[in-house]
Amino acid sequence: MEYCDRGSVKDLMESKGGRLSIDKALEIIFQVLEALDYAHHAEIPYVKLANGSVAKGRGLVHRDLKPANILLTKCGKQTIAKVGDYGLAKAFDLAGLSGQTLTGSKAGTPAFMPRQQVLNFKYAQPEVDVWAAAASLYNMLTGYIPRNLDGDPLLAVLKNDAVPIRQRNTEIPKPLAEAIDLALRDNPQIYFKSAIEFKQALIDAIDRW
Repeated sequence: MEYCDRGSVKDLMESKGGRLSIDKALEIIFQVLEALDYAHHAEIPYVKLANGSVAKGRGLVHRDLKPANILLTKCGKQTIAKVGDYGLAKAFDLAGLSGQTLTGSKAGTPAFMPRQQVLNFKYAQPEVDVWAAAASLYNMLTGYIPRNLDGDPLLAVLKNDAVPIRQRNTEIPKPLAEAIDLALRDNPQIYFKSAIEFKQALIDAIDRW
């Protein structure tokens, strides 16, 4: 496997006192969203089905995106972000047909999971990764996770909405905060359905501040 010599975004945050500048966080998340867009449309040549046959799938949903799984390396003066740890990934267009995820299974990291992933992990769609990307950006900019996870973490995911990001860091420009808060809406549905849709919302927010 490729060695990413700058560690993870989590490592970078710890080295910077717990959070990143807006410029650095956006530089990273734009690359992450591009990576997710690629993964969500990639052809998966060999997906084993429950009956033992193999089918061609399209699109991987990661299901465990977080700062610890965003790896960094250098190319000249540029920092390159790469999405790692696809251990929980699934070809979502064939979700439920492989027999490899038990109905009722729960996996992932609650701090970076939307309600939909708790309720329907087996059939998770790409928007759960978009929510996790927004949660990762929130974490990079504030040092906090979006929700208060008191008591049972999975129950807290279902009960608690994300705390508006400017309550965590008042220095975040209002247009950017609005885009991130929208991306973290997951009741009754996740607001942004695709990585590119969220990326464009961030670009529009930059243009407004």
